[in-house]
Amino acid sequence: MKHKGKILLVDDDLDFLEMHQIVLENDGYEVLTAADAREGMDKVQVEMPDLIILDLMMEKHDSGFSFSKKIKSNPLFKEIPILMVTSVANTTGYRFSMEEDGYWMKIDDFLEKPVNHDVLISKIKELLSGKKVKK
Repeated sequence: MKHKGKILLVDDDLDFLEMHQIVLENDGYEVLTAADAREGMDKVQVEMPDLIILDLMMEKHDSGFSFSKKIKSNPLFKEIPILMVTSVANTTGYRFSMEEDGYWMKIDDFLEKPVNHDVLISKIKELLSGKKVKK
């Protein structure tokens, strides 16, 4: 089976990783997982994913921000789209918007958890359409 692209899921919620890995693989993507930012960074360097789905709050409340900043400041990785998924609005009441927060967050788009699978697939297709996917 030909893959639609390689996606790296970085989240400390193992249930989230497992569930979304299955959903994405069933839709034809090759999926890699990492349970924290350090493991995610290692996998980016070795695997060069086509897209990263990243949690905001992992080891620290800002782990996702630190991770995305490192990726986007590295010339080798800065073109990899980052889709942040977060439950921060449920936890803190703070709502992000791409218009106001996207630049400093160093991400390409974001979704609130819980994530609707159809919306997730749609966002992935949208983000990958602007990037050449490795087969």
